[in-house]
Amino acid sequence: MLSAWDRRDRPPEEVAAAGLQGFAMDKTFLSSVKGILLETELVFGIILVSVFAYDAFKIYQTEMAPRATQGDQQ
Repeated sequence: MLSAWDRRDRPPEEVAAAGLQGFAMDKTFLSSVKGILLETELVFGIILVSVFAYDAFKIYQTEMAPRATQGDQQ
């Protein structure tokens, strides 16, 4: 683990890069063909999950949810 003394001795850009090590975005990758395909795949994945969740909810609502019948209303 880095202490305050280690951070003080490093140049500022190296400290910033160490802090964002797991979350850094490679802009050249995102603008490449593979990066664009990955972004498109993620968007379609989100859309598909949303559609499946909505469909499952509607099926549950119409098929599984208890409904009031004629005998229950009287």
